Amino acid sequence: MENVPVIDISSWSNGSEADKDATAAAINEACTKWGFLLVSGHGISSALVEKMFDVTYRFFDLSEEEKQQYDSTGRPGGRGYFSLGAKSLARSMGDAKAPGDRKETFFTGMEPVAGDPYYAGQGAKRHFANNVWPQVPGDMEETWNAYRSASESLSGTLLSLCARALELPDDWFEALIDKPISTLVAHHYPPQSEPPVTGALRSGAHTDFGTLTLLMTENRPGGLQVMGLDGQWHDIVPVPGAFIVNLGDMMSRWTNHQWRSTLHRVVNPPEGSGMAARRLSIVYFHTPNYDAEITCVPSTISPGEQPKYPPILAGDHLTAKLSQTDSGRKAAAG
Repeated sequence: MENVPVIDISSWSNGSEADKDATAAAINEACTKWGFLLVSGHGISSALVEKMFDVTYRFFDLSEEEKQQYDSTGRPGGRGYFSLGAKSLARSMGDAKAPGDRKETFFTGMEPVAGDPYYAGQGAKRHFANNVWPQVPGDMEETWNAYRSASESLSGTLLSLCARALELPDDWFEALIDKPISTLVAHHYPPQSEPPVTGALRSGAHTDFGTLTLLMTENRPGGLQVMGLDGQWHDIVPVPGAFIVNLGDMMSRWTNHQWRSTLHRVVNPPEGSGMAARRLSIVYFHTPNYDAEITCVPSTISPGEQPKYPPILAGDHLTAKLSQTDSGRKAAAG
């Protein structure tokens, strides 16, 4: 198979209609073949990305005792810190005995808006909660919120391109994503001083749950692999300044599985890699409004054809998937 493509999306803001059509066509091809693409020309400054990595590394450099002050156990929405092995993404695929992932995580999500009943309804309970922010680093909250805002804007641009690729109006997704239940997460993969237990990976094989995932990571030993149409695992090598973008389950359902929500994993580094294998991944999981109905869009189904998936609300799908990822060592409240 060919490599996952790098697509420059700057034409969406400064190109002709023909340029936009060409970009949308490239996205359609990547989503069909891979469910993954690398995105350049996205407009998010390198300074913000660098600051995000700096402040997040400073948090994970704290002692375990200090990080445990922000432990997610019992917090609404599972906000906060998950220690090494506390989550198992392979469990979301039905492998109930999968070992915990060899990573630690800091998890944030969308917060409620006071006085707006939309954020107080029963369907909102699991998805909107106040985030917990460490006192050290003191600039973590400000930096993360700036990065979240930029990621939400980029997701909107990408979904407009996706709409055009699907022969829908450019604004087709807008009413479904104006109160998203997206999450911003950091995964820290420490060096492995001893071999992990049998079957344990940095992140077990899984698909993502929402619409789009925006990943910024580092080119270190023990990285991301995706399952190709050939049934083989393929390495994705980060491109400096580019986001790795992949589709989640909801986009696959929306497109009647024409576009792929692709199985992927993060493998262990080679033995003896030491500190060179330390890796940080900043991940924005875009997910639409909790009451958005995920059902097959008209352009992806032929006359007389039946949808492959029944309709489901975005919030219900996300809740079901997240509840499966507990490794057995701790559970996210919600």
